[in-house]
Amino acid sequence: MPFEVKSRRVLADLVRETGYERRDVPFQLSSGGWSHDYVDGKFAVASGKALRQVSEAAVEAIGEPFDSVGGPTMGADALAHGISIVTGASWFSVRKEPKGHGRGAWVEGARLDKGDRVLVVEDVVSTGASLLRAVERVAELGAEVVAATALLDRSPRVAERFAHAGIRWVPLLTWEDLGIEPL
Repeated sequence: MPFEVKSRRVLADLVRETGYERRDVPFQLSSGGWSHDYVDGKFAVASGKALRQVSEAAVEAIGEPFDSVGGPTMGADALAHGISIVTGASWFSVRKEPKGHGRGAWVEGARLDKGDRVLVVEDVVSTGASLLRAVERVAELGAEVVAATALLDRSPRVAERFAHAGIRWVPLLTWEDLGIEPL
């Protein structure tokens, strides 16, 4: 169930003011889609105040306990750290490739283990593919994913993919909240 409408409006205003650009020429997203709407989730949460606001909103939206929070490195890092600070949960980052030395780990930060309850996060999601890959890495360690969230979900297909994977999907904002075209 979506969290309070007022909170959604405040977050939408934050993203529009600090992380959104309408571009005349369409550009290709990392997901392969094309858009005129550029949303920089990392820039939107680049201040401590904004990161705290988004992190607290994520905790409110999820509404259940978890032991660790993280997701694909770069997009998830700030939000994972912010949520970790406001909840006391540990944080982790999932690499694109395992580290070539040391432990050879896919997951850095918290050492996830069987029975750990995990929240997976991302800044902006267009297809959900990178976040679902992070879910696979977490599951390989025996941890249980209790939910997934993102600052912005750009496509109705993301909810379908998470439903198919049996994971509760709770985006803080969708394309509708920003008034942009879905992908």
